[in-house]
Amino acid sequence: MEKQTGRLEAFSDGIFGVAITLLALEIGIKEYEGADNANLWKKILEQWPEYFTYFNSFATVLLIWMGHNKVFRTLRATNHWIILVNGLMLLFVVLFPYPTKLVGSFIGTGAESTAVAFYAGFTGMITFSMMLLNICILKNKDLLLDYKQSKSWFMSQIKGQIIGILSYAGIAILAFYHSEIALVGTFAMWLFWAFATKDNKEELI
Repeated sequence: MEKQTGRLEAFSDGIFGVAITLLALEIGIKEYEGADNANLWKKILEQWPEYFTYFNSFATVLLIWMGHNKVFRTLRATNHWIILVNGLMLLFVVLFPYPTKLVGSFIGTGAESTAVAFYAGFTGMITFSMMLLNICILKNKDLLLDYKQSKSWFMSQIKGQIIGILSYAGIAILAFYHSEIALVGTFAMWLFWAFATKDNKEELI
C-alpha cells in the first residue's frame, strides 16, 4: 500500500527542528561593560546550568523525534483524530524551550525547586501526549501498514510511556525536597528513553 503520511511527517519534522533551534537560541551572553578575557571566561563557566539543561532537553527532544519517526513508519495514512493528537504533542514539543530556560535561569536560586518541578511536569505532559498518539493509532488499526506486526511494539511503547509519566510525576514531587536529585532524575530519564524507544525489527515494518 502507498504511504500517504508524507505531508504530516514533513510538518512534524519541521516543528521538531524549530524546537531544537529555539533551545540553542536561549544560550548566550549579552555584551557588557568592562569585558576582558578573564571575566568573560568566568561568565562562560557561570552559565553551566544553561549548558546542562540544553543538553538534557536536546537529548529528550531527539529521542521523542526518534519515537515519532518509528510511529509514522507503521502508518499508511492518517485521519482527523491522529492529526489533532499529533498537533497536541507538537504543541508541547515546541514550547519545551520555556521550561528549559526556566531551569537554566533558576538553578542555584531560591526558586530552583519550582523550576525543576515544572520542567519535570512539562516533560511528563509531552510523554502523555505521545502516549495518546500511540493509543489513537491503535484505535485506528485499519490505517496501519500491518497491524499484527506493529501491535506488540505499540503496546511496549505505551507501557514505557506510563512508566515515564509516573516517573516524571515522582521527580516533580521530589524536586520540592531534593531539587538536585530531581534534576539528575530528569537527566536519567532520557537514558531510559534511549532503551524504551528501541525497536525490534520483527515488530516494525
